[in-house]
Amino acid sequence: MSNSTNHQVWAVLVVALASLVVGVLAVLGWVLLGGEPLASLAAGGAAFGGCFGIGLAVATFLRGQGS
Repeated sequence: MSNSTNHQVWAVLVVALASLVVGVLAVLGWVLLGGEPLASLAAGGAAFGGCFGIGLAVATFLRGQGS
């Protein structure tokens, strides 16, 4: 694996883990506010998806700025 590909893998991994943390926090927040279990899972999934998409867009932008 080349060095550039290795950095891309690390960027995706960091974004995925950060998105997972945001999703879990969204689920916990929704449950603590008295939400239903299925609605809290939906909120967590939406938070994960949104954070992952925005995170990959930012990583792509920053990688383009470095070139």
